Order: sequence, then structure tokens, then C-alpha cells
Amino acid sequence: MVLYNKGMHRPGWLVAVRETTFRSLQHRNYRRYFLGQLVSFIGSWMQSAALMWLMYDRTGDPRWPSWLIVAQIGPTLLLGTWGGGLADRHTKRNLIFFTQAAFLVQAVILTVLLATNLATPLLVLGLTGINGVIQAIDLPARLAFVPDLVPRDDLINAVGLNSLLFNSARAIGPALAAGLFALAAVLTPFWPGSDPVLLGAVACFTLNSLSFIAVLLALRGITVPGQPHASRTLSRSPWDGFRYLWDQPALGGLVLLTLLLCIFGWPLLTLLPAYTRLHLGQSEQTYSLLVSAVGVGALVGALTTATFGSRQRRKRFLLAGACITTIGLLTVAMAVTISVAALGCAATGFGLILYLSTGQSTLQLAVPDQQRGRVMALWAMTLSASAPLGHILAGQATTVVDVQEVILAMTLGAGMCALVLATGLAIRSERRSERPG
Repeated sequence: MVLYNKGMHRPGWLVAVRETTFRSLQHRNYRRYFLGQLVSFIGSWMQSAALMWLMYDRTGDPRWPSWLIVAQIGPTLLLGTWGGGLADRHTKRNLIFFTQAAFLVQAVILTVLLATNLATPLLVLGLTGINGVIQAIDLPARLAFVPDLVPRDDLINAVGLNSLLFNSARAIGPALAAGLFALAAVLTPFWPGSDPVLLGAVACFTLNSLSFIAVLLALRGITVPGQPHASRTLSRSPWDGFRYLWDQPALGGLVLLTLLLCIFGWPLLTLLPAYTRLHLGQSEQTYSLLVSAVGVGALVGALTTATFGSRQRRKRFLLAGACITTIGLLTVAMAVTISVAALGCAATGFGLILYLSTGQSTLQLAVPDQQRGRVMALWAMTLSASAPLGHILAGQATTVVDVQEVILAMTLGAGMCALVLATGLAIRSERRSERPG
């Protein structure tokens, strides 16, 4: 039976989705922020996919994509605490406006250098590092800004929508990059002397530069007090979070296992250029398709957690996420066709996000209010640390052995994480069943 909303003649499930899953969009400030970020994230993922393929195409070295990711993420690990301090001392909206304007300038410079054939690999790496420093300031400010945009009752929903936003852009951006590369290949015969890879990359970088305008316009239209205030926790020891996890071995083990699973799982993204060309024998269009498949899987993983996640299911979701990640990596390693490889990429993205979103909510539910900020900061640092470690190790390994063998080694590592998790959950369940009463 189909239910309808009185007076509006809309199916009841549409009303339910609007008033639950997307209820934060009813708030004007958050709606403007959400739409601006959507455009910007799509542009950023489009440029990221194009840049990795361009650097691999120019150098033929499979380590370059991993170095680019390290340059992008590394500064957040080193300077994230400093960026958080700036967010506490300054008006967050103004700080985000400044960082987004800096992103725009950096993107325009990179586009011009690329279009004029002046962008050497080392120069691109340096500009990516500058981008990472800007992100180290921008990310803490954006995370702290969301509570200013919605009422407290809608904060969890807004955070969930941010996850969906990020993973949607992860799927859409590389797909658009693939379309631009394909269009460049079609136009190359009519443009004597042009390089289709360079032409497609310039188009991606240009659109990414324009995408930051959407964020700047959205921020100008947002009106919140947003006055800086001194944090009550600034005087507390930064080691309190470590002490808490040491005293709670189950939660500490979860954070450590998360670090290992990310080290074995996420480097698939940096191996995809070499995997596409050397293992599948395909071009940049297939590479962009595989990156998009990871994003689609991650998006479905976020939706699955948001829709079906609960306290009762979190252990099963954690184990399922680790197991599906392992199966996805194995599928990619053994694939001989594009469709099977894309399926494996999607499964890997799905499993990682299912695990990570469930793990994050598990920590948030278990940690007391007075410890939550420091413990969640360690969670964020764990994710940041896993990126340079995993990507550098995977990229370096491809210079010694075949890319397929590297992915098989990653599969073994992820499988060991799943086995340790399953053993730990079984032991805890057995201990609980032995307790009297």
C-alpha cells in the first residue's frame, strides 16, 4: 500500500526521506554550504584523477601518483593541530573563505603552467604540497563549521550528509574526467600537434578552478554569528586521548586495526594507473572508470551504514567491511576484464567505507563526552597517517614486483585484519557469555 502526505499527494516514502535522510537541507545555511561543497568536491576529484594519470603518463613511473597523494595528505597529519587552533581563534566562515580563495589561486596557477607546458613533475609536486598545507587549515575549520549551520538535533544527520557528499563527488568527478579525456581524444585530430592527455588534463583543471567560485558564493550567502571562542580543552594534555585508548584495549585495538586496514586497502587508488596500463592494457578512460567504481562502492557503503547501521549491527558491519575489502582486492588482482576489475574496485570502496563509518560511530558511542574530542582527533590522525604509509609502500613495491603481486600482498594484509577482528569479536562474545547473570 502506498501512503501519501496529506494535501501534497506525495508518496509517504518521499516525505520520509526528505524529513529524515535529507532533513538538514531544510536549513538555508547548510543547504547553501552543501551545494557549494558538492560542486567543489566534484571539481577536486576530477582534477585529482586527471593529475595522477597525467603524471604517470609523463614519467612512466608508478610511484608518482603515490607521491602526489602523500604531498596532498601529509601536511594535514603534521599541521592539523595548528589548523584546528586557527579555527578556534578566528571566525570559521572567514577562515574557510580565505582557504577556498587560496585553493582557487593555486588551481589557476597549476592550470596556466600546465597549459603553457611549464609544469615539470617536481613543480607539480611542490604545488600539490602547497595545496596540502592549505587543506591542513581548511579541513579542521570545515569540520568545526558544520555545527554552526544546523540545530544540534540535526548535527548527526548533517555529518552523515557530508559523508554522502564526499563519496558522491568521488564517483562523479573521475567519471567527468574520463568524459573530458575521451572528448580530448576525439578533438585531437582537428588540433594538429596537440596531446590528448594534456588537453584533457587542462580541461579538468580549468573546471576545477571554476568550481571554487561556487563555494565562495555559498559562503558569502551564509549568515551565522560564528564568533571565535576559546576551547575549554586547550589546556588539557594532548596525551589524554592516548591514555584513554590504552585503558580501553578494545577501542585501542579498533583504532590500530583501522590503521592497518587502511594501509592495505586505500593504496589501490594510487596503483590503478599502473594496473590499468600494465595489467589490463587499457587507457586513461578505463582508469577513470575504475576510480569512479571505487567511489560508487564507497557511496553505497555510506548509504548502507546510514540506512541500516545500529548498535546491534555494528560488530557485523565491522567484520563485513573488512571481509568485503579483502574480497574486493582479490577480485581486482585476479581480474582480466574491465567489468570484473570495476566490480572489485567497487567492492573495495564499499567495504572500506562500511568499516570506517561503523568504526567511527562505534568510537563516538563508546567514548564519554569529556574525552570524545581528543579520541576522535586520534581517529582522524590515524586515517591521515595511513595514507602516506600505505601509498609510499605500495608505490615503491611496484618498482620491484609486478603490480598484480602488490595487490595480492595487500589482499593478504587485509585478510589478516579481518581474521584478527573476527577472533577478537569471538573472544569478547565468549567472555560476555561466561559472565554470571
